[in-house]
Amino acid sequence: MYMSESVQEAASVEIAEKPVKEKLIKRIFKGILRPFKFIKRKTEPARDFLRKGRSGAMVLEIILAGQFFAEVFREMVLQKLPFVLCLLISTALLAAIAELLNLVVKLILGGGKRCKSYFLTALLSVFMINIIADQGEAVPPAILMSFALVLAVDVVGRVIWSFIRTRRFKQVTAYVAVALSIAYIVLFAMFYHNDNLGSSRLDFYNGIEGEMSSTVPGFSSYLQDGSYNVATLSYGPGEDEDIVTDTLDLTIFEGMDEAEDPLTALTWAASDMDYAASPVKGRIWYPEGGKNCPVFFMVHGNHVSTEPSYLGYEYLGTYLASNGYVVVSVDENIINELGAGNNIRAYLLLENMKTIFGLSESSGNPLSGLIDQERVVIGGHSRGGEMVATAYLFNDLDCYPEDGNIKFDYHFNISGIVAIAPVVDQYMPLGRAVEITDVNYLLIHGSNDQDVSIMMGEKQYNNVTFTGEGDEEYFKSSVYILGANHGQFNSRWGRYDTTIGDGYLNTNNFLDEADQKLIAKAYIRTFLDKTLLGDDTYFPLLSDVSSYAGDLPDTIYITNYESSDTRVLCSFEDVVNIGDCGNGTTLSVSGSSNWTLSPYVRGNGGADEDYVLDVSWDEDPDVSVDVTFEPVDISNGYISFCIADMSEEGNEDIDSAYPYAVELTDASGNKVSAEAPVLVFRTLAVQLYKQDVLSGSYEYKHQLQTVRISPAVFGVSDFDYSAVTGISITYTGDGQGEMIIDNIAYMY
Repeated sequence: MYMSESVQEAASVEIAEKPVKEKLIKRIFKGILRPFKFIKRKTEPARDFLRKGRSGAMVLEIILAGQFFAEVFREMVLQKLPFVLCLLISTALLAAIAELLNLVVKLILGGGKRCKSYFLTALLSVFMINIIADQGEAVPPAILMSFALVLAVDVVGRVIWSFIRTRRFKQVTAYVAVALSIAYIVLFAMFYHNDNLGSSRLDFYNGIEGEMSSTVPGFSSYLQDGSYNVATLSYGPGEDEDIVTDTLDLTIFEGMDEAEDPLTALTWAASDMDYAASPVKGRIWYPEGGKNCPVFFMVHGNHVSTEPSYLGYEYLGTYLASNGYVVVSVDENIINELGAGNNIRAYLLLENMKTIFGLSESSGNPLSGLIDQERVVIGGHSRGGEMVATAYLFNDLDCYPEDGNIKFDYHFNISGIVAIAPVVDQYMPLGRAVEITDVNYLLIHGSNDQDVSIMMGEKQYNNVTFTGEGDEEYFKSSVYILGANHGQFNSRWGRYDTTIGDGYLNTNNFLDEADQKLIAKAYIRTFLDKTLLGDDTYFPLLSDVSSYAGDLPDTIYITNYESSDTRVLCSFEDVVNIGDCGNGTTLSVSGSSNWTLSPYVRGNGGADEDYVLDVSWDEDPDVSVDVTFEPVDISNGYISFCIADMSEEGNEDIDSAYPYAVELTDASGNKVSAEAPVLVFRTLAVQLYKQDVLSGSYEYKHQLQTVRISPAVFGVSDFDYSAVTGISITYTGDGQGEMIIDNIAYMY
């Protein structure tokens, strides 16, 4: 090919320049790498020393991982084996996993070092326990903390084994590395075993302006044990029980006669329980000499099955029995031990109720004539808290929803349900949420629950509806308690809401256990008195805690309340046109950068979830939610709505309540307004895990709160409260923010 002289010259210049550029690049790289090569050369003896200690590192790493997993394995075998033996077994299993991982790496990559497989196995094990304990809430710090711990153990193991193997003790680098590693291990141990990390959030929040400290005459005495002497009875199939009962065959339910997986099979092999002979068992507290007493059945939730969880409600049993109630705490540990679901829990509760009622109806036993079967409330905690709604549903069915061959014949007169920190949707009959009607319902939950970290029971609360048929009044109430955890509602469970990695949990900002129990006693007895006795002396507690707060533990209570007399003007479940709630009710929002309808999810999703109005705004807001409707009469009632602060910026430094105002309009166009007529709390910032304390981060709890406003709040006489046609809810604070609103309603 012919090339011109100019082209040939350009090509030769380019060829000449190429080696020059390559040499320049090589020199730059050599300059960059020179310090690293120097470090590598100088540290080669130390690294060679540490390489010789690989075996020691592998041993300590696998022991580290094993001790984290030993408790998991011990629970699988129902704590039938001592911890040391469980440690040996879990360590051996993890070592086998590490060897298998090493083999896989060799097959795929054609090579690899066994020590890396052990390091990775230990890292994943420690990280997994951290994540399980933190419910996946603190992944980045969990990775860093786990990596640093395994690395520190790795270094210590290498140094110790190298000293033993080489007898070379003049290793300054080794001493420095092992000192730093031991220092981190000590710091981690202090972090893991210290229950006083961080400061209490309770004192911080209780400085909010407008703190409630009122008292109601007689309420403090109401919280004390009553005048009855309390007696106890145990019942169950064992000969040492006060009342001997039969067993129950649960294998009638599909899948209850065989293990579904190897881990379940391992648990079943270690158990001495059998679904074919499930115990009908529990503890009864009752007033001595009592006859025809109202009865409260209580059921625990999921916990380690070697702990008699049903005895953890003695504080409730003693308190309520001393005030005239019979309390039956049902033992459902067989469900915890062998792994059945909340459908079976519900069936077991109903069968216990049938047994107890049968004994009360018969003669010649300690329960004869003791219980009034027309006055019955059921309650549960955790999974038991979900289960009681299912039991109420089953109570009125003729057969099991998933199998018509399993017949039900209960139809007990259950008047109320108490749910403490419940889960939701673990059992859904025919894939549907549990929806129940015309029953009183009480929901109790804590902001510092490290097991059920959101108020899941709100979904069930929203799925309790009132038909308006008949003359009987029904109600539902919920209370969300700052500083309450999951376990302290049961004396046998205590401060740790998980048995796996409990050292990662932050328990320093909890209410004292005695205070948490006192709150449960106050709310549950008030609920029972109203539901079973028709005594409403302290019933306002369930709708507005402000008058009672002075006699209750010093914390924040966020309350929701609705009765069958409540008439909803605007909820958002069936709204498609965001500005039209139907029935002549319209809605508009001013000053907002965005307002929409959003799901308020507390369960598995679906059409039965709650929807709310979500309003957000930018700096310097002038935000108002305006609702107009056909004239309603609140002259002897109230108007209400639910509201929650959704903002998070700066809410770890709370110094005031939520700023808002309410304005009403009557049919003549007259207006009345009130500034913050009910104390509404800002978003609660909590630190559930110790890693939150270390990083200074928070988990934000957004909780709807019912605001009920009566005419007395406004104190204006020339306003027609019998013909209210509108309500405006205005944010009166500064800066950007977000709020949600739901269930605008009234009671006449």
